[in-house]
Amino acid sequence: MKSKVYFIKVNNGEGVSSVAQKTGQLFDFAGFANAIDKNDMVAVKTSFGEKGNVGHLKPPIIKAVVDKVKDYKGKPFLIETNTLYVGRRTNAVDHISHAHEHGFGYENVGAPIIIGDGLFGEHGVQVEINQKLCKYAYVAGVAQAANAIISIAHVTGHLATGMGATLKNIGMGLSSRGGKLAQHSGVIPQILKKRCNTCGACGKWCPVGAIKVGEQYAVIDPKICIGCGECLSVCQFGAVKIAWDESTVNLQKKVAEHCLAILKGKQGKAVFFNFLTHITKHCDCMDKAFEPDIADIGILASKDPVAIEKATTDIIRERIGKDFFKDAWPDIDYTIQISYAQEIGLGIMDYELVPCGQ
Repeated sequence: MKSKVYFIKVNNGEGVSSVAQKTGQLFDFAGFANAIDKNDMVAVKTSFGEKGNVGHLKPPIIKAVVDKVKDYKGKPFLIETNTLYVGRRTNAVDHISHAHEHGFGYENVGAPIIIGDGLFGEHGVQVEINQKLCKYAYVAGVAQAANAIISIAHVTGHLATGMGATLKNIGMGLSSRGGKLAQHSGVIPQILKKRCNTCGACGKWCPVGAIKVGEQYAVIDPKICIGCGECLSVCQFGAVKIAWDESTVNLQKKVAEHCLAILKGKQGKAVFFNFLTHITKHCDCMDKAFEPDIADIGILASKDPVAIEKATTDIIRERIGKDFFKDAWPDIDYTIQISYAQEIGLGIMDYELVPCGQ
């Protein structure tokens, strides 16, 4: 039997209030009320965006989902976890302050913010999954404790996985620090000496001090490096290279395995949105105001995290006539995360697209 993926169209440049209204409409149309029981603690997972980023989903859209949870007598809260890389989201205090600066306070959204992995990412729970790469997964304790999860993912490209949407929003986004470290292990970058101008940006932003900048070029200590990819994202001279062939395969598979761990025991209690708006090559973790690479398309919703990812790639390819994510990151086979997620039982790629009336 095919999984159902529900779709509502969004016109290019459509206002936030209209998109929020459509989000609530799609919530009901997709039957998401069935995932919420009275007094359920419902974790609403999104991203507050990085400082300077403009593409992240805005508070009124998240409020539309929060209001629906309240309508069905659930107790919603916004959940996020701390980042490996240095920035405003690397600890809970700065992270919450940053979220408020971006308008995600209770006064605008109607739900409290809980950083699900603790003050510094230390609050993790070990979940046994016995998969190919991870026997145990380390996930945010609050995510594991929540009665239900609603994933609200903004679809973008991604420098390490090629595509970032539902699987990354859950699998990486709700892992503890230990889980993120496990996922990135093996993604060890190298410095191209001839391109390095010793500006020091990579060393400044390295969260673990693995990079030393010498007189002629920077040097990365592979024994210290955690593979977060921050040096790649901040280098302006193309001096950082990562061998994506093996590392990205395992990273994507580990993301899927952690997604499996986070959703364990939540059958029927997890639902997923993918927003195909302001789609860019880079993800919302980048502190830059990227212009969209694709005109706005719409919103997808499903109870199957694999089906919604497959539908996302199909719809974008149909709209622009090419594989956007492959074109953006030609060295990364982003489809691995989707096919592997199906292999380990997260869902199926065979889906039926059900349009929601305007």
